[in-house]
Amino acid sequence: MESQVLITFKLKSDQVDAFKEHIRKIVPDTRSFEGCKDVGFYFNSDDETDLVVFETWESRAHYEKYFNWRTETGALEAIASYLAGEPSIRFLTKSDI
Repeated sequence: MESQVLITFKLKSDQVDAFKEHIRKIVPDTRSFEGCKDVGFYFNSDDETDLVVFETWESRAHYEKYFNWRTETGALEAIASYLAGEPSIRFLTKSDI
């Protein structure tokens, strides 16, 4: 079952540009990772330190395999250095409403 992942970040105000540069370097590996269907980055128009990442994966298991890989490579630790707080990760299921 397809899985939607919503991640919210609060960036340090002096780290926004460095974060963007870092992400530009690593996101091609995310987009080519097995099971990744889409990754989009959305900055709050009124606050550039407020970022939402919306990802679509073939399944939650695919995302979890990816997340574990990013943890093992140290990428998540590097991303944490740009953040002003803990990120929020939510898994969403599309409703039939």
